[in-house]
Amino acid sequence: PDGKKPFYISHFGSCAAYYLESPKDYEVPINAFVKADSMNMLTPLGKDVLRRLRLIEQDAIHRTGEMTVNGAQQMRQLAQEMVDRFPDIFVDGSYVDARSIVRNHSIMSMQEFMTQIARHKAKMELRMKSSHSNDPWMYVEDKELEADRFNAETQTCYQAYIKANSNNKRLWESLFGSMDYVKEHIDTTKLNDQLFTLAGGIQNTPLDGVITLYDIYTPEEMLQHWRLHNAKNYISYGSFELNGGNQPFAQRAPLWNLLHQGDSIKKLDHPVVHLRYSSRGMVMELICLMELNGYGLKTSDLNQLENLGWANYRIAPFGSSVQVVYYRKDKTDDNILIKVLLNGEEARLPIETDCAPYYHWEDVKRYYLRKLYAHEKIRFDYNKSKDE
Repeated sequence: PDGKKPFYISHFGSCAAYYLESPKDYEVPINAFVKADSMNMLTPLGKDVLRRLRLIEQDAIHRTGEMTVNGAQQMRQLAQEMVDRFPDIFVDGSYVDARSIVRNHSIMSMQEFMTQIARHKAKMELRMKSSHSNDPWMYVEDKELEADRFNAETQTCYQAYIKANSNNKRLWESLFGSMDYVKEHIDTTKLNDQLFTLAGGIQNTPLDGVITLYDIYTPEEMLQHWRLHNAKNYISYGSFELNGGNQPFAQRAPLWNLLHQGDSIKKLDHPVVHLRYSSRGMVMELICLMELNGYGLKTSDLNQLENLGWANYRIAPFGSSVQVVYYRKDKTDDNILIKVLLNGEEARLPIETDCAPYYHWEDVKRYYLRKLYAHEKIRFDYNKSKDE
């Protein structure tokens, strides 16, 4: 924009595709089918699903929580896209600092990304770190907000939503020989969630193209189950009005950090990249807190999420990221502009601008500081009233 060049990238990303984090994620659904099989309660399709579940478990042995091969490829591709897109950043003398929360797939995502950057010919200073010392601003747990997440009103609303989107009698009849057995021995909501999660994970492993679990669902059943995941994500990470609409503020520390670093870096002589790797939930909450592309949406009607454009796979898929790119003419330039990329695409901010898709840094900083300070005042007044 107007002769300016990028000189700083602040990146908050989630891990790439990975195996589920606990062996129980594979064992529990298998055990449900094994028990039914021992009582001769599996249909031929049910028996074949058990066979497929065992293949999925076998592929994941000793790999739980690790990034998949597809995930590693994804990270390298995303890193190369960043280097190709911003050649003015990745030059001799640049500084690239990467940090990860202490989770296996997050660390591996960081390593793959940095390994690809290291292949670039420029002589850059590269740093990597994974430490619990980063948790206060990269892996934040807000117990006050989490306590309100599924309050009584929210729980009632979500249970009604589950009921309206759980017409799975056909599915259970196709897998088990008796609905009486299903009612007595199967937690259908839990098992369906486990099967659907495993179905989605296959595409990220060497079993992709070999087996599938999607074929046990009708298109309508798949849509219903995605709705449940999407609604739960919105309740947990979005601005759902029934639980106060404040869940995204759990990630106020990363936003504070982003604002602080943006100011502290602007007078440096050399380009800088800060790469941060955390959980998908953290990135989704940060996106909602920043209100990118209207994802700060506030509603109490879960049925309207799709119509209003709130879809989790668009907001925070595997390898999702928020990249804030800073532009200037030189280090004396006080009119710094930024552009925000959401998953690699130019994002809209809830801020007026005369140079879209760019925004004046001072306007951006002012907007988010006011938002954060307003929330801190609400929290202070609320806690003060409780003490009184």
